[in-house]
Amino acid sequence: MLTQIAKDVWSQDEDLRLRGGMIMPARATIVRLPGGELVIHSPLPIDDQVAAELASLGEVRFLVAPNRLHWMFVKGAITRYPNARVIAAPGLERKLPDVALTPLPASGRIEGMGDDLRVQRIEGAPTMTEHALYHERSQSLIVTDLLFNVQRSKGFMAGLFLRLVGAHGKTAQSRVWRMVVADRVAAARSAAAVLSWDFERIVVAHGDVVSDAAHERARLALAWMTARAPERLLGAST
Repeated sequence: MLTQIAKDVWSQDEDLRLRGGMIMPARATIVRLPGGELVIHSPLPIDDQVAAELASLGEVRFLVAPNRLHWMFVKGAITRYPNARVIAAPGLERKLPDVALTPLPASGRIEGMGDDLRVQRIEGAPTMTEHALYHERSQSLIVTDLLFNVQRSKGFMAGLFLRLVGAHGKTAQSRVWRMVVADRVAAARSAAAVLSWDFERIVVAHGDVVSDAAHERARLALAWMTARAPERLLGAST
């Protein structure tokens, strides 16, 4: 049930049935830290077979809810892994009031994960609080709703939705961001910081993993968001 993407990076893929009968591909990303601990990014339902595969890789120590939309299966994951630490986007404390949460930092390293992962919050969109992660050893950018890469949709409703938001059949950013971004300069700076990372693949939560010209495809997809960033930022390093 798990698919290896890169060294110490795996995916769990499922089709989720959403409201209105829309079927959307979804991915949880599993990262194994140098000490052998596992991080589950944007958890999906975990059955016994998936749990057995995870156990063969290491101990699940961290559950990451990276924005205000990707949290629905956190409680189920905690039930299975009660000793795991939940690291979540700000605002999720209201949706998960009975869960002990550690806030994701706005940028930099994530406490407890050593130097393996770094994070960048997409500022200026407080209703989303998207956090992009970078796994440096595998040069993998890990995102949830910042970018989509759904090449083939399932069902009429998913195809209609993805076409309406400009994210069907290509690596793209949903036009929904144009409605949720309240501070375009802050969002531009954040997106420029993400593009400063030296990634060679994009592990999206919705769609196929991008492994061909990933950085250039991300740059083009994020062009609307980075339009307000000073030119010097687009070549900066973090």
